[in-house]
Amino acid sequence: MILRRAMPADVSALARVESTRPQAAGWGRSGFESELAQPCAQIWCACEEEKIIGFAALRAAAGNAEVLNVAVLPDCGGKGVGFALLSHALEKLKKSGSWRISLEAAQDNGPALALYRKAGFTPLGRRKDFYGPGRDAVVLGVEI
Repeated sequence: MILRRAMPADVSALARVESTRPQAAGWGRSGFESELAQPCAQIWCACEEEKIIGFAALRAAAGNAEVLNVAVLPDCGGKGVGFALLSHALEKLKKSGSWRISLEAAQDNGPALALYRKAGFTPLGRRKDFYGPGRDAVVLGVEI
């Protein structure tokens, strides 16, 4: 598996991976195009044989960063791809001067919450009904 920074030519592949995961942010092609144009954005890809199998999208500024969107193809789930992506992204953030990372995940998204906890994130609070009525967001953070 190769981990690398996403490029504009990757937009279709990123959107394809995201479309396999209904719990992902739902950016589609235009969302990835917009995000890649942001100077504070970082999108990291996991590739096998030149095929993008997962990604982690983040934004960083002034020592703080936020994990925005993470997805791995379903047939690659449970193989450590998400953890490798997140660990790689956190290391790159640390090297670029970020030290406080936050994110939110749906309270009922067990796989995502398990991944973030494995990476050292701890609960900071909740955002009531963030994902719709009765679907709170759990706000998590880590200092690196």
